[in-house]
Amino acid sequence: MNRKLIPFVFSLLLTGCATVEVFDPQNPPEYVLTRRAEFYAWGPAQAGPPQKVEKDTPVHVYKKDSGYAYVRLADKRGGYIEWDALKSAPAPAPAAVVVPNNAPYNPVPVDEIVEVPLPDFQAIPDELPAKLRRKR
Repeated sequence: MNRKLIPFVFSLLLTGCATVEVFDPQNPPEYVLTRRAEFYAWGPAQAGPPQKVEKDTPVHVYKKDSGYAYVRLADKRGGYIEWDALKSAPAPAPAAVVVPNNAPYNPVPVDEIVEVPLPDFQAIPDELPAKLRRKR
């Protein structure tokens, strides 16, 4: 094999190792920016300068490729953001439980607080062996 071809073949092998992860376009996962990040509208190699997206901005991720994610912002702009600047969004809060008007709701009023006396910690129980008992 020609020695000049070895670097070329090696670079082809490395480019084949890059993974592309595509998410469901109907239900994309939601992520949040961990820091202020650069937003590339036409790709990471665009000719113009990138826009900035503020920290804690929610985005929907459609594709992850080579350290960047193709995202869609809330204002429907699509573009690329570094994958390291994203984290999974917290799960939505559960919906409040709604009690229908006709459901029986009978709270029991507390007339007085029942106080339970604390045990006497100085008393030594009878089941302890004599060698473990403290002398008074």
